[in-house]
Amino acid sequence: MTIPIKSNGTLDLRAMSEADIPRVLSIIAEYDEDDAYDAQETYEESIDHQYCLFERNQLIGVIGAKPIENTLDSYGLSWTYLQRADRRSGKGSQMLTWIVDLMREQGGRKAFVHASDYLDPDEGDVYFDAREAYMRMGFSQELKHPDYYAPGESMLVYGMRLQPRGELNTNRILDDIKITDVDEIPETNNAYWIAWELVPSGKGSTLADLDRVSREVKSWGGRSIFMAFPSEVVKANELLPTAKFRIAGRLMDYYEDGIDEIHYRYDLLG
Repeated sequence: MTIPIKSNGTLDLRAMSEADIPRVLSIIAEYDEDDAYDAQETYEESIDHQYCLFERNQLIGVIGAKPIENTLDSYGLSWTYLQRADRRSGKGSQMLTWIVDLMREQGGRKAFVHASDYLDPDEGDVYFDAREAYMRMGFSQELKHPDYYAPGESMLVYGMRLQPRGELNTNRILDDIKITDVDEIPETNNAYWIAWELVPSGKGSTLADLDRVSREVKSWGGRSIFMAFPSEVVKANELLPTAKFRIAGRLMDYYEDGIDEIHYRYDLLG
């Protein structure tokens, strides 16, 4: 049996083991079968930074908290679910409290979590309790992408500081950006994401390249295209508005204190 990381005598938070995965997936499927399928793919790759909540040795919840690549001590929460029988019992709040404590202990600077405002025809606002729990914990909404997952279903991103704000990075990167890939975003209905890399000035993608990508995605039936850049990447943040992309919001101090992540979108329909 996995040794508890956090415990209050009745509830334990433990690192996920391979044996826990079937029960975890069944809990996620109580809310969203598509999420359960995507979570299974994630767990097949790795269960590092994934945790389970137990009550008297019975698995009742799951939560993940993983360092975000290419950031300075930012963490992302994932797959946060409590079995339906224990909703509004306070057990989910305890699980969230422990994971926030754990991120702080590991040197986390800021935490982010994605949520949805999906309205189920029968059950209504499925993720209302989760969003309320995040806000009670101290998270605040920093970004909203309407119609992200599907028409009528937004992506919401909440952020919370784990440490006091430090010295601000005011660097400016003058390299160009080059488009490397365009793909449909998992868990969405015809929303696309453009991947990119930094290249020396004069070697990057142009306005014509972005127009070509937009036409191509539209031919595939795409609804919207999304891109995001560090606020220090000057040329990217100058190029995107000229290509009909609009600023849709930003995640404050995402990469490090003083460097935000600026989000852009281009809606192809309507």
